[in-house]
Parts: sequence; C-alpha cells; structure tokens
Amino acid sequence: MDYYDEFEDVDDSMYDSLYGDDLGEIDDLLHADDEQYPVYTRIAFRDLTDQCLIPTLVQTLDTVYPLLVMCFLFKLCCQVHANIMNEDEHSAISRHLVHSTSTVCGLGMLHIFFQEHIVYIALLALLTYITLLLARRCCNGGCGIAVSMVTVVFLITCELWIVEQRDWHKIRGAQMVLAMKAISVAFDVDGGVVESPGIMAYSGYVFNVGSVIFGPWVSFQQYLGVLSHRERKITIYWLAKAGFSLVLSVSFMTWSTCLVHWLILDGTGRWFVAYRDAQSYRSSHYFISFLSEVTVTLVGLGATKINGDVKWDLSVARPFHIEVPRSLVEVVTNWNLPMHHWLKTYVFKTARPMGNFIAILITYGASSLLHGLNFQLAAVLLSLGFYSYTEYVFRHRLSTIFNACIQAKKCKADCEHEYQSTHPYVLTTNLAFGTLAIFHLAYLGLMFDSSSQQEEGYTMQHTLGKWSELNYISHWIVLGTYVFYLLA
Repeated sequence: MDYYDEFEDVDDSMYDSLYGDDLGEIDDLLHADDEQYPVYTRIAFRDLTDQCLIPTLVQTLDTVYPLLVMCFLFKLCCQVHANIMNEDEHSAISRHLVHSTSTVCGLGMLHIFFQEHIVYIALLALLTYITLLLARRCCNGGCGIAVSMVTVVFLITCELWIVEQRDWHKIRGAQMVLAMKAISVAFDVDGGVVESPGIMAYSGYVFNVGSVIFGPWVSFQQYLGVLSHRERKITIYWLAKAGFSLVLSVSFMTWSTCLVHWLILDGTGRWFVAYRDAQSYRSSHYFISFLSEVTVTLVGLGATKINGDVKWDLSVARPFHIEVPRSLVEVVTNWNLPMHHWLKTYVFKTARPMGNFIAILITYGASSLLHGLNFQLAAVLLSLGFYSYTEYVFRHRLSTIFNACIQAKKCKADCEHEYQSTHPYVLTTNLAFGTLAIFHLAYLGLMFDSSSQQEEGYTMQHTLGKWSELNYISHWIVLGTYVFYLLA
C-alpha cells in the first residue's frame, strides 16, 4: 500500500512578515471585547471597507509590488537577451548572463525583504554548494545525504543559538525554500537526473527572484526553462495567468484579514469561531500560494509544453479540494502541490526501503525540521499524519467490506466495486466523511490565530490550551476510529 501517494505537508506561514502594526490595530478593532458591550456587534460594511479592506489592500500591494516589478523586469531582460542572441541562446555566455541576472535580482529582493538577515540565507546557499562539490568528489552517490545533513545542522544551529527567535521566524520561509532546492539538486545529481551545476547555475537557481521569497519550490530542471524564453514569450495568456492569480491572491488576503472575522463574530459559538480562525489561516495560505504562482509565472517558469503549445498552468494549491474535501487525504495532497512532490520524491522514496511506517515518520520529521523547531507546527503535522493515515486505512477497510467506492481517494471510472460513487448510500457516506474532514480542519487550525505569539511562533501552552478548550474531541474521534479499524 503506497499510502504516501495521498500524503502532503502543511505549508509554512511565509505570510507573517506582511502583517504590520496597522493591521494589528485593525484586528484589535474587529475583535474588541469592550466590557460596556457584552453582545458582539458587527460594524457597518462601509466602516469595514474604510478601516480594514482598503488598508489591507494598500499595504499588501505596497509590500509585494517591488517583487512583482523585479520578476517582470527579469523576464523582460531574458526575453530581450534571447531575441538578440537568436540561435546562440544556449551558449555558455548566454547561460551565464541569465544565471547572473537571476542571482542579482534574487539577492536584491532578499535584501529588500530581510535586510541584514540575508546573510543567513546566503550562507546556507554557500555551505550547501561547497558540500555538494566535496561530496561529489569524495563519495560519489552521497551528495543528497551530505547536503541534507549540512542543511539540517545549519538550520537547527541558527534557530537555537545564533539568530533571534523573532528574526528567524521572519526568514524561515525563504530558508525552507532554499533548503528544498539545495537538497533536490543534490539528490538529482546522485540519480543522474542532472549534471552537477556550476556556481553560476546553482546561484541562479537557489536565488531565482520568482521563488526566492514566497516559493514555491521548483526543480533545477524546471528552472533551466529560463534559458528558453523564445519558447515562453510574453503573451496575453502569460499575462492573464499572472493577473488572475494576483486577483485571487489579494482576494484571499482580504477575506482572511477582514471579511471572515466580520461575518463570524467572536460571540457566535466556539466551534464557529474555531472554524473561522482555521479558515482565516487557510486563506492566508492561499494568498501566499497564488502570489507565488504570480511571481513564478512572471519570471517565465510555471509552464508546460503540450504538443508544441506552451500552457501557463502552474498550480500551487487547490482551495476547493481543501474547503470542500472528500477526505483529509485530499486536503493534505492539495495543500501545497510542489512541496507534496518534493517530500514524496526526495524524502519518502529515499526512506521507503526502511518500511512505509518508518518512511512516513521520517517524512514528517523532515517536514517539521524544515518548518522550524516549533511545537505547534510539529503537533499539527504529526496529528494530521495520524489523522490522514487512520482515515486512509479505515476507509480502505470499509470499501473492501462493503464493496463500495468509499475510499479516501476517489475511485477510477472503471473500478470494480459493486456500489459505485453515484449510489445514494455511497454519496451519503462520502459526504459524512467530507463533513468530518472539515470538522478536523477547524480543530487543527484553530491555534493559528492572530495573537501576539504569531511573530515568534506559537508555544506548547498556546497549542494545548486551544485544543483543551474543545476537550481534545477531534483527537478522541480519530483514536476511536483507529481502534475500530483494528477491531474490524
């Protein structure tokens, strides 16, 4: 049973740095618990627009517009360069110019977003490249393991002893993306997928302006697509993809920061509030996901070539499959598609010879380390892993017993089950499991609130306190489901 085919990781909170003091004051206004007014009231939509929607929109665009402009300029420079070089587009000089431009643009954006803390990101890139060269010379075939070990040691050392917790929390997302790039290159070199890159190609890849800030992870082979800008011209379809993703990104940001808290007030009921807080966090994740689609598309990546036609079809997250899920397995798969592919390819498959269960534990451990030494994230990841595994095996057992299409993953059109997906009982069962998945998501995500701990990472007391308010009911339900599975 290849359970990890349905497995995914919870993405990192890379959007934290976008929240400033002004939005904090707005949040205080929307969540104020004035003793003089024991009943929570909803402010007028016009006031919401003036006090939250417009400030959020302005601050968000003001924060990201330098990145969008730099991505477009990089694409424009590469396009002009490709037109000038003509058939020499892939010459050594041409490649070096593109890689160096990618490096300079990426480093410039890192400095704008993180100022002096860029040194820790640059140092990780340098250490991983040196390790890759040394491992290539000394132990051919061990590049992936060597780079992974150096990366983990560097991240843990910085987080625990070198960098201030608040500062590390700000750059953690960019560090995670760079670490994923470095590790994937090393394993691809081991597997003969790519040749060992030169320093220019490596720096251009890890510092590429399209993914260096918000991601997503792209493979080294995908990055080399920047050398083929004559095939990926600036067209109306390219612009439409970037524009549509930007609209979705900003929409989810305003929903997360303003609208969902305006619609569901604090006094509505604890489960409604739990759902609201969890959905606010998920919407923030969608904001980052669609924003990363914009930046990657603008630099000329995120396209596939089908029958000679270039399709701008990059997808980082699929909100519909998360908000209206068939199962938790579907949620974790669609949460971050590039990271799902990375974890499955470079972690799970590498560890699979030790057994599926051990491989899953190592995968979750690797994901936790990349996200930082944070109890809250580790607790959510481990819980989500146990939840999705339990659901997977339990529904697989039920599907076998009742010969019905009620597995965690939707059956193929030619499945041999007696009771197909259109049968009333099957529809009802899948709807019930989908509703239960929404319940679990509300429970797991409720600690991702807008409290003061957000800037430094949430503590164990904060996480357990949130869950204890709901009597750990979700954990008890999953534990009961697993016991029932063992007895069935």
